[in-house]
Amino acid sequence: MGSIPFYAKRFVSGSNCEEAFTVVEKLNEKKISVTLDVLGENIKDKPQALKFVEEYDILLKRIAEKKIDCYVSVKLTMLGLDIDHEFCYENLSRILKIADENNIRVAMDMEGTDYTERTIAMYERAAKEFKSPEIVLQAYLLRTEADINRILAANGKIRLCKGAYKEAPEKALQKMPLIVENYKKLIEKLLLNGRRVCIASHDDEVIEYCISFIEKNKIPNDRYEFQMLYGMREKTWHRLREKGHNMTIYVPYGEDWQAYYSRRLTERKENVFFVLKNLFKS
Repeated sequence: MGSIPFYAKRFVSGSNCEEAFTVVEKLNEKKISVTLDVLGENIKDKPQALKFVEEYDILLKRIAEKKIDCYVSVKLTMLGLDIDHEFCYENLSRILKIADENNIRVAMDMEGTDYTERTIAMYERAAKEFKSPEIVLQAYLLRTEADINRILAANGKIRLCKGAYKEAPEKALQKMPLIVENYKKLIEKLLLNGRRVCIASHDDEVIEYCISFIEKNKIPNDRYEFQMLYGMREKTWHRLREKGHNMTIYVPYGEDWQAYYSRRLTERKENVFFVLKNLFKS
């Protein structure tokens, strides 16, 4: 396998699962949980999709063997959603069966709006058959409040993030203050629902708002966790954990790192400055 270039290592833990496990174990030592993501998306041929299914098969079994505090995240376009719906579901089912057998959570990542409805429909189907799946919803989409109601009606488990894909104004909020306010409104609904919710945000305003809301409403510690991306806001991870909040870091690995890395750069301009600064270091 090829190595990850130095400028991507801030966000990508390695090119294979054993390299990623080194990061997982270090975080676990600090009482921080991890969700591992195998990088890859928009797969167009079945043999390649099946290779990723095999990678998740190995990954889940290794997590169980190592007894680490870790679960997995997966993108459906990696499993063949662009090829055939049933082929994709068969691949997802194989992953979820192994996850169920080993009591490991599986978060179904949300991608661009071309896939939103198909991802939710596949989650609803999988949640009837397996106990391990969770779903990611994006606060900037205009449809998300209705989607939350739909998932909660099915007793589903949700990770709420802001959203990282470029979308049209008729589909998504464009201004960050509006996205933040919508996130607050949606996270209130999730926190009060009684199901465990994953608060995926690096935004200080959102984080402090959630902490205040949690304390005011006496929401138990086992009903929520904060989540952040590997390579971003590390001091904040530790501050939250030291205050007794559950903390999970989204740790990606794999050779198909370019699309993920590009989204990280476009999300925050300071990430661009980080890369440019290091390009000129000896």
